[in-house]
Amino acid sequence: MDDTEDYQQHEDIYYPDGNIALVAQWKDPPDGHVVFRVHKSVLARSSSVFEDMFSLPAGEAMEMYDGVPLVRMPDSGEDLESLLQYLYCNPPLLLKPYDPDTPFKARPLLRMADKFQVDALRSHIVAQFVSDWPVAIRQWDKLESEIQAREKAGDSDIFYDVDDPNIDDQYPEPASAIRLARDFNIPEILAPAFYHLSRINIEHDWDASRGVDLHGKPTRVSNHFRRTARWDLLEKEDYVSVLRGRYRLKDAAVKALSFSRVGSRSEAEKEGYPCSPKCDVEKFSGFWRDLHDDLAASNDMLGILRLHVEETLRTYDGLICIYCYLHAATHIRRCRMTLWKNLGKYFELPAQGEPASGDSSSDEES
Repeated sequence: MDDTEDYQQHEDIYYPDGNIALVAQWKDPPDGHVVFRVHKSVLARSSSVFEDMFSLPAGEAMEMYDGVPLVRMPDSGEDLESLLQYLYCNPPLLLKPYDPDTPFKARPLLRMADKFQVDALRSHIVAQFVSDWPVAIRQWDKLESEIQAREKAGDSDIFYDVDDPNIDDQYPEPASAIRLARDFNIPEILAPAFYHLSRINIEHDWDASRGVDLHGKPTRVSNHFRRTARWDLLEKEDYVSVLRGRYRLKDAAVKALSFSRVGSRSEAEKEGYPCSPKCDVEKFSGFWRDLHDDLAASNDMLGILRLHVEETLRTYDGLICIYCYLHAATHIRRCRMTLWKNLGKYFELPAQGEPASGDSSSDEES
């Protein structure tokens, strides 16, 4: 009996004028096999692998299906379907900015893009993925401000019985992003993703914080503004990186901003720009002690430093002179820049252009 009799033709990607049939099995075996009838030219135009495949002479024993050559694909029906949908723009590939599920949506496409060398597809996905994770501190601060604004808006919405989406569901999730970046060699996002992950309590788990309501719909069972992570997706190397990075980052910040290092201006500087009589050295030293204590108590070094330079320091207006004010602001801003620049070193991440540790894009199951 010809087993092709049990094959199902794909409801959309089966073109009567196609000149090649690709068959694959759905991931769920009971669903059987699916046949895609497509055009060699469309596939070869975007993939050098397909181009080489179709340039080979057909053997005498070539299987046929519905009057065209049949190729049995080792890939799952779902993965092949996603690739063909992209090649035929059916539907167009759209990745929502900041979608926490982007790594799951992108993984099968990246796997197929790498396997069949569809460079345009990989570039498209990587560009969107990278844009979700700021690679410059100014972009990071802008995103953090946006998140904080939404959190404040959400605080007021509770008085109007407005059911807004949870903050955690509107912005990237770090653990899944890290695994995608590691597996497919996208090191650009590792530093900001690891930094964000290092701020999250390990008890704040993405899945554990979500339940099901009386209508069977997913719902949050914890604080709307508590950031969570899919901790179970991480591997040993990821946990080592986040723990070491968290410690090294805090150590670097505390040491760089201790009062003994930057609390007072030099005597030479004071001679050129003397403090005014109102400048209270004791209160100024208190500012640095408070900053030191806040850094020691937090896992968000960049956030604490930004808070102190943009808000806390302003409360010292009238207590310290303009020169001491600028001295403090300059040191804090420089420290933030240095910490951001060295995130890769703190978290032991691969340099740009260096294969990410755990890169398995070539070993992914087809």
